[in-house]
Amino acid sequence: MTTATLEQIGELLSEMGERDTFTARRTAAADDLHLEVKDVGRLRFPISRAAAQRLCRVARPARYGQGVETLLDKRVRHTWEIPKSRVRIDKRRWNRTLLPVLDTLRGDLGLPEGCKLKAELHSMLVYAPDQFFLPHQDSEKCDEMVGTLVVTLPSRFTGGAMVVEHQGEKVTYRATQQRLSFVAFYADCRHEVRPVKDGYRIVLTYNLMLAGDRTATLPAEAPPETVDALEELLRQHFETPLPPPTWPKDAPPRDPPSRLVYLLDHQYTERGLGWQRLKGNDAARAAALREAAERHGCELVLALAEVHETWSAMEDDWGDHRYQRHRRWERDEDDEWYEEGDPPPPDGPDRYSLEELIDWSIELKGWIDPSGKQAEPITTSVAGTEVCSTTPSSDLEPYASEYEGFMGNWGNTMDRWYRRAAIVLWPRERAFAVRAEASPAWALEELTRRIRAGGAAGAREMAASLLPFWRAAASHEARRGFFVKALRVAEGLEAPALAKSLLQPFQVEAVTPAAGPAFAALVKRYGDDWTRSLLGEWSEPQRDRMRFDRRDQLAWLDSLPRLCEKLLAADGTAGPSAARLLLRDRWDWLEGRIESCRGIASPSRRDEAVASLVKPILGFLESTAVVEADDLQDDALAFLSTVENEPLVPCLVQVLRAAARSVPPERRAAFGFEALSRHCLRRIEARLEQPAREKGDWSVALPSGCDCELCVTLGEFLFDPDEQRLEWPIAKEKRRHVHGRIDAHELPVRHQTRRSGRPYTLVLEKTKTLFEREAAERRAWQADLKWLRGPVRRRRTAET
Repeated sequence: MTTATLEQIGELLSEMGERDTFTARRTAAADDLHLEVKDVGRLRFPISRAAAQRLCRVARPARYGQGVETLLDKRVRHTWEIPKSRVRIDKRRWNRTLLPVLDTLRGDLGLPEGCKLKAELHSMLVYAPDQFFLPHQDSEKCDEMVGTLVVTLPSRFTGGAMVVEHQGEKVTYRATQQRLSFVAFYADCRHEVRPVKDGYRIVLTYNLMLAGDRTATLPAEAPPETVDALEELLRQHFETPLPPPTWPKDAPPRDPPSRLVYLLDHQYTERGLGWQRLKGNDAARAAALREAAERHGCELVLALAEVHETWSAMEDDWGDHRYQRHRRWERDEDDEWYEEGDPPPPDGPDRYSLEELIDWSIELKGWIDPSGKQAEPITTSVAGTEVCSTTPSSDLEPYASEYEGFMGNWGNTMDRWYRRAAIVLWPRERAFAVRAEASPAWALEELTRRIRAGGAAGAREMAASLLPFWRAAASHEARRGFFVKALRVAEGLEAPALAKSLLQPFQVEAVTPAAGPAFAALVKRYGDDWTRSLLGEWSEPQRDRMRFDRRDQLAWLDSLPRLCEKLLAADGTAGPSAARLLLRDRWDWLEGRIESCRGIASPSRRDEAVASLVKPILGFLESTAVVEADDLQDDALAFLSTVENEPLVPCLVQVLRAAARSVPPERRAAFGFEALSRHCLRRIEARLEQPAREKGDWSVALPSGCDCELCVTLGEFLFDPDEQRLEWPIAKEKRRHVHGRIDAHELPVRHQTRRSGRPYTLVLEKTKTLFEREAAERRAWQADLKWLRGPVRRRRTAET
């Protein structure tokens, strides 16, 4: 029923207004146009062939932009351009003709009466014989731009017709020889200039800007019968339950949709979206929906919709390019298609035929309420059960396309992206949940106001309405202070289960020093057991929640002492409790991270991973001192000092060095500085007591991990102190296994294959890197030992 209702809404709105006017033309006498070009002089109309040729001599080839570059490709744009800096127009006289024409064109294009069009000169173009401009689409270069105006100057030429197209409809314009021709069209229209056969086509191009009242300006009321029908369709849409999901089989019907999203026909940029800038029949359809929404008790906004479609597609010359990789096109700042890495193709993505729609998505990026004030930033996805349109996106011109060629098991697909305007409606009784899904930060502000006004019970009811979508919506909210607001709302709800659900999308790394007071208040409200359970949920891997990579997690531990200080200052009882809970939770995570780093096979990657633990370990130990959590500190020091953590000793020395630089001497003892120093001193002394490798000892230990026959042979060769070279005839897969073992552990062994005989021979040769590594490692131990003994001597001197 819902699908049929959506189709009926699209069909009913398609009847609104007259035939959509996307382009218009007017003519006028050239008497008021006094035009001079630098180094050419005053132009007389009609412009003679000799004058046109002089214009060409002072012009430059028209170019296009690609990223930060400006390129030239005559396959796409072949014409002469004279920049506006070289063109001088007597504006006082010219406005006597231009302004009335602009006002007429505004009405022709269906723009509202409460605004007016302004024309801003862009450039002067001269088309010589055989020159042209392939189909392209203009970009909206500023907030107020809605279209383009082309003024063709009187001259004698043949060919050079201008064709403007929108949604498959084309209008062809040919200029006159004695009068000015004004052609205006919306910026989302494709247009071209066909080759000039003889003579010179000379034009002035303008950006059309919409000025005037910035509040909503819509056409007159829609026909009553249309509004009545729309109201009934809205009632059906918002009251009819959706069909049950395909699984499980006995699932009940789903709730009716909460929104209706109607996609308008024209495309808009974020800067160009506004109620007063709706183009053509979009304005009439918006007016009809607005009136029906008011009757049915719905709220309504104008939104920018980002549409992404994936189609199966075929290239026109499929047989020649079956295995090409993907190609992407985007509109550049000068309105052309360009292809990444290459000059733009003359036809761009148009050389591909769309076949079947594979997938699609729509995301609303911002909306404007009927008052017309600045767009509110939002982000929300649109479901297929709530979207309808009169014109499918595939009939419009995308702003970017990407083709994926046939790759064997996939490919032959075209991705296309569009920017469309949309009218979004919802029943007023569902307004909070709808707006909250689009803007979770707004929802928290509303809940905060309700709680502060003494309406905790109402706030709990409102918060409960968020739960079906809160995880997904909140995980994408990136506005500053969002987490602190969530903590305060959760505490103010005075409902343990609801508060925990509200905080589920987050992770412990969101608890920064700025959030310390709010987190302490939360612990005070709900207690240790509740907080321990919340931290456990934050530590579990889940979908649809805020993500922090390992670098963020490690950096968070480095800042933990400052967080603990904030917690203690916030509340003398709840603060220490909150800090201890965080420390216990994060030590469990840090233990796992240390064990993970220790297990990395590659020595260089293991050393890099272990080195990244210096600041986190120091931050944790310093935090235990801040909170006076001696039991947690003892557990940490005992774990760090185990035999299994022998590879951590260089890291622990760096922890001590960092503490010597950043921690005041009187605080070092409090976080176990002495115990850690003694442990590192003993372990390095024990290492240096072992004799250095003798000059002729080529033995290498093969790390454990595989006991297969190949690894046994490899281990015997490596362990032999006299053997430097092994020639080993083995098959390809076996060679690959041996290669993998050597490379994974970065063993000082060169390996190559001698490709003669069957099977080929794997040649292994130990290298001098073995001696160089161990010598460098021994020098590092000696340097660390010298540094560790320095503080000991200084302490003994101070004691005596």
